[in-house]
Amino acid sequence: MRIVKVCLLVLSLFPLIALAQWEAGSSDREGRWEASFGLYLTGSESADGLNESSVDIDDGLGFGFSTGYNFTRHLALHFDASWFRADYDAVLNTENEGLVGINHRLSAFNGQLKGVWNIFDAAFTPYLQAGIGWTYLDSNVSDGTPSTGCWWDPWWGYICSDFYSTYSDTSFSWNLGAGLRYEFRNGMFARAGWEQITIDGGQGVDPRFDAYRFELGWLF
Repeated sequence: MRIVKVCLLVLSLFPLIALAQWEAGSSDREGRWEASFGLYLTGSESADGLNESSVDIDDGLGFGFSTGYNFTRHLALHFDASWFRADYDAVLNTENEGLVGINHRLSAFNGQLKGVWNIFDAAFTPYLQAGIGWTYLDSNVSDGTPSTGCWWDPWWGYICSDFYSTYSDTSFSWNLGAGLRYEFRNGMFARAGWEQITIDGGQGVDPRFDAYRFELGWLF
């Protein structure tokens, strides 16, 4: 349903897009590399798993970068990386204690290889994308007793500190997305878009994150 809404929104904007495309002129991105940096906003997500387990994730904020090559004015291949943090509530069904509730903040990293199709060959164009990759999720909850490490500091003397291992996992993920791109005459470009990342979480839970990216980049 979310994908349908986004497609309908893009279609409703087509008259304005066509006008902007005509005014923006042609693009010279064909045969060039590009790189971009930007903000990464994620929507809330809820998922139910096996044995009454569940997770509710709040909106998150992060940042990301992308690099890619434009084979033509229409077709490009990108590698995207993004990091974000979000608060969450989880219910886990443990072997010894039964249902256990957790309220904490997770950290996430996404690495995605994406195919991008720019619909127009102009400097201003809507685009569609799809890709696969991996997602690393860290609950930031300790999974056992800490280990202690000690070292000698020339200023402070002998120092010891505890180090914690946390519940974390790396999973296969895939994404779909759409957005708008505008290229300036000095080789810079701006891009804003929506994407949905689905994580193969196993245990009956496949979280989906709606993410919104706002980027500024350079062609070279």
